Amino acid sequence: MSLPMLADFSIRLAGGLAAVLATAPWRVVPPQFFRTHCQVMLGLGVLATLVTAGPSMDGWMFSLSLAVTILAFLGSVLWGLGLPTIALPVTVLTASASAALLCITADGSTPALWAINAASRLASSFLLGSTLTAMLLGHYYLTAPAMSIDPLRKFVKFMVSGLAIRTALATVVAIILWRGELGGVAVGEQISPLFLAMRWGMGIAGAGVATYLTWETVKIRSTQSATGILYIAMTLLLFGELSSLILARESHVLI
Repeated sequence: MSLPMLADFSIRLAGGLAAVLATAPWRVVPPQFFRTHCQVMLGLGVLATLVTAGPSMDGWMFSLSLAVTILAFLGSVLWGLGLPTIALPVTVLTASASAALLCITADGSTPALWAINAASRLASSFLLGSTLTAMLLGHYYLTAPAMSIDPLRKFVKFMVSGLAIRTALATVVAIILWRGELGGVAVGEQISPLFLAMRWGMGIAGAGVATYLTWETVKIRSTQSATGILYIAMTLLLFGELSSLILARESHVLI
């Protein structure tokens, strides 16, 4: 059984945020950043838990969503208390629980199809998480201008990697769909051209341009400009990934 769309998106974003946060240098980045990050994850986890709490939902979906919520809450408390050595493993567990839920709920009539869907969902999670993390970190340079640019540079590199993997997997699926059928859906019968254009035009091409511009501004340490571009990149990704979710309901593959 697949996750409801709202819960699916919430878990993707929460898991991506946790995975990227676990790599952030806590000796360089202000502690408030980690606490705020976990609070965002907590809100997303609560939303996913409420959506999966219905009687028609499988109990394990609710259990894993609840686990993500509890771990995010613990993470916010531990980071807020200044206990990074304990908070870091909790953050890793949050990312692991989210990844497990995304993989388990991946559609797949065959092992190959399941693997493609699971990998695509994880790549989507990482891309969303790295972009939002970079955007939020950009704000901290307004109050901490002397902070090293290296963390922001790292997160932008994560964006590049996530977008490259996401594009490669989507291209593989598109080629397979173009050649025949995948998941019982023929090309052109159920896949909406409008959502397909939004997915590729905004979620991949547009996000790629925004990511490149962000990298160029980060290189010259123009953090305010980079943050503004990251807002645009995040907006484009939201349109692209939500379009992908809608297409996935039609074709049973994450395009």
